[in-house]
Amino acid sequence: MEKKNFIFVICLVLIFGIVTLVCFSNGIKVKDISNDNFSIKYDSTWKVVKNDKELSLLHKKSKSTLDIKCKVLSDSFIDTKLSDLIDDIIYSISDQNKEYKLINSSSNNSDNYESYSYLYEKDSKQVMVNVYKKYTKIVIVYYESDSEYFDIVLDSVDSILDSLNIIVGEK
Repeated sequence: MEKKNFIFVICLVLIFGIVTLVCFSNGIKVKDISNDNFSIKYDSTWKVVKNDKELSLLHKKSKSTLDIKCKVLSDSFIDTKLSDLIDDIIYSISDQNKEYKLINSSSNNSDNYESYSYLYEKDSKQVMVNVYKKYTKIVIVYYESDSEYFDIVLDSVDSILDSLNIIVGEK
């Protein structure tokens, strides 16, 4: 009998803890946004600054920025791999941002997209550039932040990137 009472008390304490946690949570809500080229989910720590063909988000506390742009290629590129295009894309980005130094690069081939990620730095800023391709669409994501906030906000950015859905017609 004592064992049942003990388990009952433990269950009550757990339920009370969960209810308290839910009631006093920080109120972060997830929002959806989309255009003709892509859709994402982002949390309420971000503010939409621009939403048309490109999307710009501003992190409310750190003032970090996340810009998402889409380039639609001609149909002749539908079967072209991103690996065949990435050198030209990165050259163009690097040429426009000569003051930034490349720190790291990586590639990823998931079930959804072929992608590349590049990390740059300049003074007290860090920039991550991710490039994704699906059929004839290339999506380029720029995340820029002061170095002191870069890793802190990166989890939120990764959640946004995990939700990225590139919208295409039938293949």
